[in-house]
Amino acid sequence: MTPELCYHARRKGVSGVMMATFGLGRIVLYAGNPEAASAFYARAAGLSFDRVEGTRRYESVSAGGTSLVIDLALEPLPRGRRECSLSLRVPNLEAVASSLREDGIDVGPILERPSGLFASLKDPDGRDVELWEPRAKPVSVAPPALVDKPALDAPPLPPPPVPLPPDAPAIVAPPAIVAPPAIVDKPPVRLEMHSALDLEKEVDKPATEPPAESGATSEKRGTEPPPPPPMMGAPGPMLTAARPAKVSTQGGAKISLYGANFADGCRVLVDGDDCTKPKRLDDFTLEIEAPPHAPGAVEIVVENADGQRAVIQIVYDEGPAIERFSPLEGSPRGGTEVVVEGRNFEDGCRVTFFGNRAPEVIFESASRIRFVTPPQEQLFHGELRVTNPDGLSALAAELFTYRLATPYAREVSPASGLVGGSKRVVVTGVDFHPQCVARLGGKQATITFRSAESLELVTPRASEPGLVDLEIENPDGQITKLEGAFTYEAEPTPPLLVEVRPDRGYCAGGQTIRLVGDNFEADTLVRIGEVRAVSRTRSRHEIEVELPQRTQPGLVPIELVDRHGVVVRREDAFTYESRPAPRVDSVTPRNGPMVGGTRIVLEGDFFDEHVFVRIGGQAPKRAVVRSTTTIELVAPPSRASGFVDVEVGRGDAGTTVVKNAFRYDPSPAPAIDSVAPNKGSVEGGTEVSIEGKNFVAESAVLFGGKPAQRVKFVSASTLEVKTPPGKNGEMVDVVVRNPDGKEAITKRAFLYDARYRS
Repeated sequence: MTPELCYHARRKGVSGVMMATFGLGRIVLYAGNPEAASAFYARAAGLSFDRVEGTRRYESVSAGGTSLVIDLALEPLPRGRRECSLSLRVPNLEAVASSLREDGIDVGPILERPSGLFASLKDPDGRDVELWEPRAKPVSVAPPALVDKPALDAPPLPPPPVPLPPDAPAIVAPPAIVAPPAIVDKPPVRLEMHSALDLEKEVDKPATEPPAESGATSEKRGTEPPPPPPMMGAPGPMLTAARPAKVSTQGGAKISLYGANFADGCRVLVDGDDCTKPKRLDDFTLEIEAPPHAPGAVEIVVENADGQRAVIQIVYDEGPAIERFSPLEGSPRGGTEVVVEGRNFEDGCRVTFFGNRAPEVIFESASRIRFVTPPQEQLFHGELRVTNPDGLSALAAELFTYRLATPYAREVSPASGLVGGSKRVVVTGVDFHPQCVARLGGKQATITFRSAESLELVTPRASEPGLVDLEIENPDGQITKLEGAFTYEAEPTPPLLVEVRPDRGYCAGGQTIRLVGDNFEADTLVRIGEVRAVSRTRSRHEIEVELPQRTQPGLVPIELVDRHGVVVRREDAFTYESRPAPRVDSVTPRNGPMVGGTRIVLEGDFFDEHVFVRIGGQAPKRAVVRSTTTIELVAPPSRASGFVDVEVGRGDAGTTVVKNAFRYDPSPAPAIDSVAPNKGSVEGGTEVSIEGKNFVAESAVLFGGKPAQRVKFVSASTLEVKTPPGKNGEMVDVVVRNPDGKEAITKRAFLYDARYRS
């Protein structure tokens, strides 16, 4: 298509003489996203753009030499408010609009005006773009040549083709019809911008109409210098678009008028009648409310105070009407088929249901459409709007109700609480809604929705003890009632704490203490230092408590909470102390063999089941805390002889180290007396008994350098082992090696024979 770009300057307070120009060089559009805008105009106007290297500026040069430039806006531009609008002249508006819609560009409806066909769209920055198919070519606005006035019945003479002097501007009238230049002795022609209506008026003028005479003869005008151009007043209003261009005959629609030079106090007339409440948003935008009117085309006139006018047309149409609606109820899960009956429905109409567009509309006729309700979770009574493709719509308020399933309350747990309220209870049942309301004894309770089968309530305060009913009401008004569901009880006597025995303990916890007082119950809860403790109520006057752990020593409070949630707190009721580190006074005996196994007794203080013991850095084979002053253990083996340290510690109290407290004595080397049997399977696994002396539990046994599969310490003189695999006919050495590295070797003591099976 061939674009014709009409630039509407929007400057306030422009007055004075119109300056002559030599032509239009370029039009610059500032955009927030120049890449998207240039791609849009490439599709919408058939232009091609080149990017200026190193910038976000895109330039396109048309055949006429005028360039459209799209450049990055230095500051963010508000949506829909731009410094210019564009009008693109097209040869076949219907074909162009269809092609653009196939490309994904939203083109408005095609409207008919006296000057031609129009449609509107917006570019990526919200800028208005108009597509215009002229009804007829406008005539040239250049003045006729200076000739003698012809007779009325004579045909008009065309002006002579005199070349334009270099210092005179070319006169071009859109569309591209260039008039012959005027005679140089004529006054300079004033350049004006015309709306579509102005162009149409030019078309309707007879071509033979002579120019107005000023009273001077042509000869005199040819010899005198041209007079100065007349001074211009304030520019008149311009109308470029009305949105929407089609409204309902019932009126009430908001119409936005776009153009320029709308003065303060301007009038708006609809079909000759004053609009009661025109709203001027700025020099370029007016907003009116369409009055009721019969169907057909209607002129809207904008008139400034100085009498200058601009005219544009809109169309009144009856639009759709809703008369019947069935069914009137459906499930909030959606899926209900609804039939709408009325008149003037059009194929392609859409339904807005409860503020959301319905997924699909089935058009049956101009009087009947169908659709399926979508799911709904928030609103239960809402409106239906049917909108035809031309933008006209019909509204029906609150015809349909989303009807929920009837709720049912089964149980309240716990079913009792104090008259003071604030008790948390759980209500179970079915078909509860997230927006349901709960009432106990007629008073609304604070509710937390868990699921359609479970609610959590906080009971309100009651005026007196007794049974009350529970009511659950869903948003659609359906109520379930559970009579006598909850019992309000009188305020009880709170528990009383008199004494704590003992009133101090270690931070490690685990100590048993007793609380002495009154009004204790089986389910009375105990907190020590804000930590819930394990407790057991022994009687109404005594509670036994296991002291919880604490990281820091110091005074802490004790709280008692009864089954009604009543809290009794006593500050500084208990003292946590740091436990002293274990103390070692003696180690008996002071020495033992390197192979280990020596029974050692540690005596000292502050021992308990949480202490750890190390001999020479190793944990003993076994350690038993006999009392807070005695520990019995078995010494582990050592790889070297000599004195080692004994350590006793606890994680929360530190470690006590007794230097050189125990001595490992050198152990005698082991000795092998016999290996029986002395033959076995090459697959290994033969059970062999080794007799000798000085064996220990950690002794290792090797057959031909390979460790035995299993070594069982029977005594210091007997080891029972299972042989590893070997080669047939190979006689191997047997070695017994103690942890201290001492060993006994019997050469060629075992024969591998393939005839044996393990």
